[in-house]
Amino acid sequence: MTRWEAFTTICSYLRAGLLGGERQPKRDTVWELIIEVASFHYVTTAIGGCLSTDTDVPPDVRNYFESAVALNMQRNEQMLSGLARVANLLNAIGIEPLLLKGAAYLVEGIYSDPALRILGDVDILIPASRSTEVVAALQAAGFGAKSSDVFLPPSHHHLPMLHDPETHMGVELHTDVISWSADHVISTAWFCERTRPALFRNQRVQLPEPTRNAGHTIFHSEILHGLYGLNKIQLRHLLDLALIRARHQRAIDWGELDHRFSAAGFGEVLATYLHFSDELLGQSAPKLSHAPRKDAMAELRSVESRDSFQFKIESLKTTCDNLQTALSLMTVDRDRLQTELDNVTRSRSWRLTGPLRTIIAALRRWLR
Repeated sequence: MTRWEAFTTICSYLRAGLLGGERQPKRDTVWELIIEVASFHYVTTAIGGCLSTDTDVPPDVRNYFESAVALNMQRNEQMLSGLARVANLLNAIGIEPLLLKGAAYLVEGIYSDPALRILGDVDILIPASRSTEVVAALQAAGFGAKSSDVFLPPSHHHLPMLHDPETHMGVELHTDVISWSADHVISTAWFCERTRPALFRNQRVQLPEPTRNAGHTIFHSEILHGLYGLNKIQLRHLLDLALIRARHQRAIDWGELDHRFSAAGFGEVLATYLHFSDELLGQSAPKLSHAPRKDAMAELRSVESRDSFQFKIESLKTTCDNLQTALSLMTVDRDRLQTELDNVTRSRSWRLTGPLRTIIAALRRWLR
């Protein structure tokens, strides 16, 4: 089994187990490779849910996937409990948070079992004009930052992450859906035009409208995260879209998405992503104004193959070698400057005044 065969086998399991499609004919399965590819694409738990009735799965492999699903169920329950706490705090100040991405999928029930979707954190959209008030309300309840959190520039579309001390959930407060211009493909104003009120554990929240949810899922993965330029996809995101379509196909206005993506120069991105969904998960692509990128599947196969991974490894090795060479040259320069500085300080022709001593001391510290 090649890595590409493992990739398509996983797609076959997802198609049959979660989308009502048919599985590929059985082949000699290398389960270690299935596990590796599933983990790489964040669909380990989704595959685990699809294998529950497959009698051909070896016992140790079944135990692995069942354990992954059980652990993710516990983790997601903590995340959802944290989300309920956040919603309660925001409801208290008159705000109904608009749920994004994984949080929205689980609350709406896009996944038949919340344990099947891996969450990194919880994303919610809040009114930008009330962001200070929201942060204050969460901080008053004990939410706070961690020293290990990534620094974000002021222009970023979400605020620095806050962590719930009770559930350890991380929450990203978005003031924009994405950090692009207001009239772009997924503008915040357009995204918020039509939302759906929902009650989650007795707390009031808002869910995205299906057309906007589908568009955001595609844009976030392929454009915002740059996967399209790398000829890559993440199966977790493709599955998200497939499940949104399975529930809301008639409600999704592909003509509107086609217009918005095409007007911004991303018509081919939309067409190619839906082409992948057709080829890999069996969902027919709607008619659009652009064709998919030429040889898109062949390029994806190249990226997903072992040869492509080996190429990346060799490229990283070359980069490391170049960095090591540069470091060696810098070390030589440092030693030369250290020698010259030592010669200067030993020379009797120099009188080391106070300021000069300070400068030399600073140079020594810099050269260490």
